[in-house]
Amino acid sequence: MITIHRSVPVKLILTENSRLTLLAEYQRQMKQLQDELELWQFQGKKLVSEAQKKSSDARAQVLDKIAREERIRKEKLEILQFQVKQVENLPLGSEILYTTVESSVQLSIGDIWQEVVGGTEIVLKDGVVHEIRQGGA
Repeated sequence: MITIHRSVPVKLILTENSRLTLLAEYQRQMKQLQDELELWQFQGKKLVSEAQKKSSDARAQVLDKIAREERIRKEKLEILQFQVKQVENLPLGSEILYTTVESSVQLSIGDIWQEVVGGTEIVLKDGVVHEIRQGGA
């Protein structure tokens, strides 16, 4: 027998309460990303100025890094904006992927692999475990 770890999706049944909670969390994350983006743009100007004093190669590297960091944050913002639209438009009672957790499971000779590693889901409703599904039921 051996213990292995598997990923278990946690789904959320959309209720009015969970919709408001998700939207508030997405808005908080968007605000944080916007603040990071503004701070990064401000610091970027300083970094470019310092790099320009060293060499044009250093300046180019700093500009690339700034552009990459800004692009990452903008992409995350777009994903959050998409998630907000989804949550706003989904009907109550819909199930949405909320997060993924790790679970330990015992594996023995003769076990059916797919039953051990696949198909388990945790379903939440208003922050309470509503259901634990085994085998993709």
